[in-house]
Amino acid sequence: MSSTTQSSELPLNPCRSFALCLLACVSALFSSPHAHALVELKGGYSSHTVAPSSLDGAFTGVAKINQLQSLSADIMANVPLMPVGLGLRHEMLSFKGDVGGTSSKIDWKRTSVVANKRFIDTGMYLGPIATFAMSNDFKYSITNNNVTTTYKAEAQLNGTLGIEAGIKLLLITIGVEAGYMHAPLGNLKTDAGVEYLSNGQKVDVTMSGPYYRGTLGFNF
Repeated sequence: MSSTTQSSELPLNPCRSFALCLLACVSALFSSPHAHALVELKGGYSSHTVAPSSLDGAFTGVAKINQLQSLSADIMANVPLMPVGLGLRHEMLSFKGDVGGTSSKIDWKRTSVVANKRFIDTGMYLGPIATFAMSNDFKYSITNNNVTTTYKAEAQLNGTLGIEAGIKLLLITIGVEAGYMHAPLGNLKTDAGVEYLSNGQKVDVTMSGPYYRGTLGFNF
């Protein structure tokens, strides 16, 4: 006597299996605390509140400097077992003003080392971030009657300390950063490198103040 066993298993649906696999992968990208990106590329736009009283007081008939705008690019490396992330930031800070036909502008290029520590780093991130300048190229120019005079400052020791926070959307990050920039840039000099004197006094250039940055990044 023979017996026939009939299987009660349903046939595997390829579409359903693929959907479940995709859902699991997306869930892991959003929520896994262990799946940190090794490299992050990030662009930013920021506003810096400044009050360089010595520089403003050195020239008459020009716009007062109270705010700088900045575009920046970061590259960060997050190596496993390292306590902090390390990278580089390049910023292009600027100001333009016009009073009675006399225009003035600041062009400041700043390259710095970046360090951050994310105490939360899952589907969102939060933690301190700091920069320390390696190079500065600060130029202040005044144009009157089509004649432009350019000045510069060359001190290197300046930095920022702030807090960053944001969210991760698959490989994309959207974030904000807020903090304080300590930026004493030394004495103002002519384009030929001679210290500029205003009423017999050296002009100390300081661009310290709070800043706010919005960022858009890519992780891989």
